[in-house]
Amino acid sequence: MSTHALQSLTNLMLAQAQECVWQKAAIDQLRDGTIARLASKVAEYYDAAYELATNSSIQNVFPKSWSTHMQVKALHFNAASQFRKACECISQNRYGEEIARLQLAQTYTRRAFDLVKSFFNGTPNVSTAVMNDLRSLQQIIQTNLARAIKDNDIIYLEVIPSASSLSPIPKSGMVKPVPPKEISDPVSLLLTDHRAADIKPHPVIGLPLFQKLVPFAVHQAASVYVDRKDRVLKEDIIARLEELTAVYHSTLQSLGIPSLMAIAQQKVGLPETLVQQGEEVRQEGGSALLFTMWDNVQKASAHNGRILDEAFNALDEEHELDETFRLRYKEKWVRPPSSTLTAKLVAAGQKHRTTLVSAQKADQIVRGKLNTWAKIIDVLVLPRNDLEASIPSATDTDESRTQVLARIKHRMEDMHGHLSIRRDIVDRAKKLSNADDISPALLRKAAQLTAKSPIVKIDPAQFEDLFVEELRKYDELLMKVDEEDEYQADVLRRIGEDHHAYMAQNSTETATAKREKALQNLGQAYVKFKEIKTNLSEGIKFYGDHANGLLSFRDTCIEYNRRRRLESDQIIE
Repeated sequence: MSTHALQSLTNLMLAQAQECVWQKAAIDQLRDGTIARLASKVAEYYDAAYELATNSSIQNVFPKSWSTHMQVKALHFNAASQFRKACECISQNRYGEEIARLQLAQTYTRRAFDLVKSFFNGTPNVSTAVMNDLRSLQQIIQTNLARAIKDNDIIYLEVIPSASSLSPIPKSGMVKPVPPKEISDPVSLLLTDHRAADIKPHPVIGLPLFQKLVPFAVHQAASVYVDRKDRVLKEDIIARLEELTAVYHSTLQSLGIPSLMAIAQQKVGLPETLVQQGEEVRQEGGSALLFTMWDNVQKASAHNGRILDEAFNALDEEHELDETFRLRYKEKWVRPPSSTLTAKLVAAGQKHRTTLVSAQKADQIVRGKLNTWAKIIDVLVLPRNDLEASIPSATDTDESRTQVLARIKHRMEDMHGHLSIRRDIVDRAKKLSNADDISPALLRKAAQLTAKSPIVKIDPAQFEDLFVEELRKYDELLMKVDEEDEYQADVLRRIGEDHHAYMAQNSTETATAKREKALQNLGQAYVKFKEIKTNLSEGIKFYGDHANGLLSFRDTCIEYNRRRRLESDQIIE
């Protein structure tokens, strides 16, 4: 109960709590910088716990395995912090600093393994779980360090700073020690009036000790029930209804029902949506914009090709010169051949070439889409009068086709009402779940199980019947979900039959069929314009990003050529 001992335990528990926060942040894939700061604080707590535990006044209180555990964990999280900070450096293009931090992280893991080895003989070792975590981290660090060094040597060529020059990683503390009220204010507890309790309290010390303590099995059972309840709510009700709604909308889209209804309702003129789409494409530049972007993509592709050719030319030139001198001077030419030294550069260049060829093939696919849709896009951007004149009016009338469309519309209106019903089902399920607390029932069940003997062991499995009974309150909602499934299947089947009947009656020779076809093509042209524009924008960005890597690669090859030439001149002299 000494100050140092209690403070050491406090810091140890804070380290474990902070480690839980760190682990949750890693699982949730928060930013690497955030995770690094959390890990740095974990290491600080473990360091503090170790320093206090090894104080001379209490040096025999804690087993040696405890202090070793604290040291290893501190080194582990120092390494984890540096590793996460190195990952952040990648996203910020600080490749030299990335290597320095990975090397520092590797140093920490080595120190941890050396520490374990030094205490292995005659002293309990660190737990297997801790060592497995440390080995996994060491392997990840080694893999990333090898990759970072290789990339920097071939591409980035950044100076690696010393460990002492690295800025310290800030620490983010997410836990704090909070003493229970019974400890911080014991007088209030002793003087509390418990007249409403079943057992009369002592006039000074209150209720009997552990009177309100709930068996651990009850907590476990409550957790099991919450998990099952959440699964019923999220998977069996909410997820199923969301999936049904998604299937309904996707089926209508695949059949083209929304555009079909919009076109069929307007026999002459233009749908307002189509007019707005045409104006939007016109404002953006139409097919002329796409062809200009295509030219820019081709220029960027050719530029990248020239950069890559310059890099290979530098390597080929140096190789030919080296072979010429090797034949001329024979055994006197003792330096390594070019093919040995340039293997990595050639492999990197071939990788760049493969990437460039793949991008150019993708460009041709985009060009094919542009050739196919350019003329229709040009029609879409015509002035309203000219566009309207290009589309035939639906002068023919077919009563049976009109009836089919009316049936489809009626079924869609019915389904719209059912979508509202589904929202109501979800709201009811959430409210029921929020109010669903079976703690009183669990306590009653626990009391029954321990009625004959208060020391009888309780197992969560003994509450299974209670779980089944309590979950029945959701049966009504689950039945409604099943009813929605059956109703939607029937509606989609009937809409499919009506759509098939409509299309079968839709002769391509009628004015209505020609009008519908023309409007569908124009609507599709808008979609294709957006798609092709996105493809070309991504192509321009890709070639721009790729050029940065190619320029660095070319400069590396030219510098290699220059150094080898200087070396050749020195040998000849």
